Amino acid sequence: MILEITLYTLQIAVLSTIISAVIGIPAAFFTSHRVFPGRRLLLASSAVPLCVPPLIIALGYVSFFGINGTLNSFLKSLFEENYKPFSILYSSAGIVIAQGFYNFPLVTKILNDAWSQLPKEQENAARLLGTSEQRIFFTITLPQLSGAIAAACIPVFLFSFFSFMIVLLFSPVGKSTLEVEIYHSIRSTLNIQAGGLLIIVETAIALTIVFVYSRICQKSQTSAGGIAFVERKRCLIGKSLFETRFRMFLEICVFFFLLILILLFFVSPGLSILISGLSVKRSNQSFFSLAQFISIFKDRHFYESLFNTFWVGLCTGFLSCNLAFVYSVIIKINRKQKSALLQTLPLIPMAISSVSLGWCMGLLFHHGNPFMLIILQTILYWPIAYRQLQNGINRIDLDTDKAALLLSKNKLDAAVRVYLPSCKRVLLSAFGFCFAVSAGDATLPLMLSIPKFNTLALYTYKLASSYRFNQACASGVILALLCAIFAIFND
Repeated sequence: MILEITLYTLQIAVLSTIISAVIGIPAAFFTSHRVFPGRRLLLASSAVPLCVPPLIIALGYVSFFGINGTLNSFLKSLFEENYKPFSILYSSAGIVIAQGFYNFPLVTKILNDAWSQLPKEQENAARLLGTSEQRIFFTITLPQLSGAIAAACIPVFLFSFFSFMIVLLFSPVGKSTLEVEIYHSIRSTLNIQAGGLLIIVETAIALTIVFVYSRICQKSQTSAGGIAFVERKRCLIGKSLFETRFRMFLEICVFFFLLILILLFFVSPGLSILISGLSVKRSNQSFFSLAQFISIFKDRHFYESLFNTFWVGLCTGFLSCNLAFVYSVIIKINRKQKSALLQTLPLIPMAISSVSLGWCMGLLFHHGNPFMLIILQTILYWPIAYRQLQNGINRIDLDTDKAALLLSKNKLDAAVRVYLPSCKRVLLSAFGFCFAVSAGDATLPLMLSIPKFNTLALYTYKLASSYRFNQACASGVILALLCAIFAIFND
């Protein structure tokens, strides 16, 4: 039983990661080498996997690909009575597609940054020797990008491995992942022994992946093949100087095929949430209406949820950024940037799932409270702030660092006077991310079962689970806008 669940969980995570890579790697090529409308928007969408709650993505897929969704309604209007509705949801394929397209922007962003910084000298030398572009890619470019590809795919694997909401809503009958099975063991069967064993298996696998991720990150930092200090020039799609006409035509075809996939499986579900939130059905026909938003605005529980989301998110963001800043400064001042242990410690929370952590706290305290929610979210999300702050602090050159320590009273004074002002923008960015992730988290509030306490994400989940789908979409639009406003700090 446990082996079957574990294998299914790994299968779902691996296939989701493959889809993210298959879409993300070509998209990274186009964003780093080509100029086209929407390039910046595609790169900005890298915030989606971190900031847009999985619940919103699930609602979007139901709204667009569901039996009564936008796609089926459109096709039915074309073919009328001869059309039979279909749906890719509520199957393993539905889970894999939703998670794969949900996470591909993260792969694109990481690879775009790495690809843009690759030195061009080796590629140009190979071209002078008459080497084909295909061979240059497989013998020069791909080996240089291998570390970045692994560093991009492993977080996607972990996100898919710990996926809860999407699997909970879309899993087929008789299939379950470790995360969902842990939840059912706790809430339905009350089998603590089975739940504990599943947590041990899940955490052991995740810790192994995190350790591999840490080693890859360290190796890519120490064995990088150099950085291009001249920005790589981008050309129009199909206008490369080094390609044959056939390969130029093939490039155009790949781009438009990729664009169709992104519009169909990434953009359209998001737009469908808005359409569903702004529509009401009468006599099997949909009409534009603000009734869903009006009904939500009349509900006092909505305002309680909105208020709780704000103050919990602000506290989580503040604590996460402070913890990350202190840890980053300590490593910087003590010159411990290359310490494998200190660099691995912040990654450990990536191996802990929200369901497992919430369940353990529930065993200890029976019922959670808002302050426990803030502490647990800080434990889980401060690595997000740390990864950003570490990059910001490492940009402070050695001379400035030594001058700050020499002219300051002590290390604390140097941190306040030099490091804090230098990292102000990065701190705002990290705070925005942590707030957005906290606001979109429905799993921890659900697991803690805090009496008379709702967040906007949990409020949206309860609307969806009570089959008030259009109202759930309207609430999801508000939640997505709230997350997006704070995620703007990332720019």
